Order: sequence, then C-alpha cells, then structure tokens
Amino acid sequence: MKTYKHLVFDIDGTIIDSADINMISLQEAVKELRGETMPLEDLYFSFGIPGIRAMEILGFPDPAEALRVWLRHYAACSERLGMPLFPGMREVLEKLHREGVSLGIITSKLREEYDDHFGRRGLLELFPCAVTASDTPKGKPYPDPMLEYLRRTGASPEEVIYFGDTAYDMDCARAAGVDQALVLWGCLNPEGIEATWRLERIEEIPRFAGL
Repeated sequence: MKTYKHLVFDIDGTIIDSADINMISLQEAVKELRGETMPLEDLYFSFGIPGIRAMEILGFPDPAEALRVWLRHYAACSERLGMPLFPGMREVLEKLHREGVSLGIITSKLREEYDDHFGRRGLLELFPCAVTASDTPKGKPYPDPMLEYLRRTGASPEEVIYFGDTAYDMDCARAAGVDQALVLWGCLNPEGIEATWRLERIEEIPRFAGL
C-alpha cells in the first residue's frame, strides 16, 4: 500500500458524526423561512457542500441571510443533540499526532465555525494546517482549498491523501492531483463516487501513514 506524509481530513461525515444535526437544523431553517417542513431526504444534497451553495440551490433570494438562519439553528441543534466524533476517531487522530504524522483539515465550514467546533473538542492542536471556507475564493469541489493546503505546507500532491465522505471532497482532491479516500462510515450515498481508496473502518487510517 502507498503511504503518505500528509493525512488531510474533511470534518462533517468524516471526523464528526453530524449528518442528523445538519439535516434537522436545515429543515428547521427552511420551516422558519418558508413555513414548510421539507422531508429530510430532500435535504441530503446539502451535506458536504458549502452552506451558501445549499441555500442557492434551495432558491432563497438572499442566500447569505438564509445561511445565517441555518447557522443559528445548527448551533442550537448542536447544543441540544450533541455532535459526537465517530467512535475511535479521536484515538486514531491522537495516535497519528503522537507519531509525528502531518495532519490537516479542508472543510466547507467557515473559520469561526471550525475554531468553535474543534476548539470545544480539544482538537485544534492536532491540525497545524486547516483550510476553511473563509480561506479561498472557491471551495470544494474546486481544487482551490487543496491547492491552498499544498501552498501553506510545501507538500507535493503525491505526499498527500484526503479523507472525505462526499463527491465534492473527492473532486477537490482529484483536481489538485491528490489521492482520495472515501470514508464509508459517514458517506450517505457512496454509489458512483470515484476515489483512489474506499475505507470501511476508521482503524484503517493509520496504514496510510505506514503505521
């Protein structure tokens, strides 16, 4: 198996088991804004894409304001339901950190969301480089976030692998010349998503660092 110097991760659906919170909070936001309750399955499209893009797809005339409403519901829903890491994820990340593996984040979250969510979980110190939706003009599926990670770290594309749960994640990495690992523990619709690797278990991650 090929090994990599840099293991880079998406957050929602990859590190954090946040599918329910994303969908329920978006459903609540749509109800507040439109007075209708959309079925959760009709909102699956929004998982893993930038929030502003989801609001554009939903047809809100002011996507930025609609996103602010969603983020308010998201924060309340997170407090109400909690936002757990996938079982075993913290242990794997801490092991990789102890072994000196370079860990990174590429996320569609805004910088303040990332700092808040990971700060509360004591995870910020594990990731010396985090590229958020606040850091590049274009987010996933464009290559810009991964290219920014490569620029900041000086890593070459062949030294990096990106772990994510959506086609947007895989497309972003592929467009930047980086190998992709689709994580099946958080992927809602894996059929038809192309990736260099497909992972069924979190415990497989350290193998990509030669551990």
